[in-house]
Amino acid sequence: MVGISEGLDLSNLHDISPEEVNAHLARVWSWRGPLYEMYANSLMLDYAPDFAKLHRWGSDLFGRPSHVNIITLSMQNIHSYMMYGWETGILNEFITLRRNGMPLSQLMELVMFSQLYAGMRGLGHVYRAVGDMLPVFGEPPTALEFPPGWAADPDAFKAGLDFSTRAMTPADLSALTAWYERTIGYVPNSIKFGLKHNPQFVKVNRAKWEVALKTLPKQVAPYLLLRHHTITGSRDGLREAALLAKAWDITPEWIVQGVTGTAMYFTGFEGLYAAYEAIDDLL
Repeated sequence: MVGISEGLDLSNLHDISPEEVNAHLARVWSWRGPLYEMYANSLMLDYAPDFAKLHRWGSDLFGRPSHVNIITLSMQNIHSYMMYGWETGILNEFITLRRNGMPLSQLMELVMFSQLYAGMRGLGHVYRAVGDMLPVFGEPPTALEFPPGWAADPDAFKAGLDFSTRAMTPADLSALTAWYERTIGYVPNSIKFGLKHNPQFVKVNRAKWEVALKTLPKQVAPYLLLRHHTITGSRDGLREAALLAKAWDITPEWIVQGVTGTAMYFTGFEGLYAAYEAIDDLL
């Protein structure tokens, strides 16, 4: 028996009643967030109710009702919506994460980490989405919950670079190489290329990466990168993200959750081609 989910009878995919539709839309509206979920769900419910029920069935795997799933999915979504420039989605995830326990300081850690990939354009989208409301953003009404074992460890990001000089010194080169070899087992070709052709860029960009996440769990970094590289189809990037995830004690189940949740909402099955080639042997 599949049962009822947010007002929808998922055991009967072929029929839908007005009462089901109204119960579901009332549930969606109950937290008074942006209206996009109301009108997006209305399109499915009005014109493809069986599809709407199956979408809710899939959503049960990755978001509501699990509190931990809501947090992990919404963190990934902020990253993606900054990349895509979807400001309604950014607003929705800020509200969702705050409602589920994340303070503003940690929301902004997510934003700064994502800026490494979305650039100033991404920050512009965040400001247009939520900038005017941030000065009065209230404290979250509930406690934040992460997967078991996820914890802040800002020192884990640090390679030991000397930031008193812009130059990539021989000691810096040795420290950075050692961090990669110790943490994921090799120095990625992306880092090799940067060190060969523009070492000052590698130093400053690595410095931003090291300071972005201070109070959020360190596991957030590879979890966001699982989303990023599943969307881009970067096999090398996805493997590096999965190796960092394993090194920082993200379980295979949560690695799969990060990848398949991305396929659910962004790529479809096609997103799993890169995952199969890049990380299947690691799982």
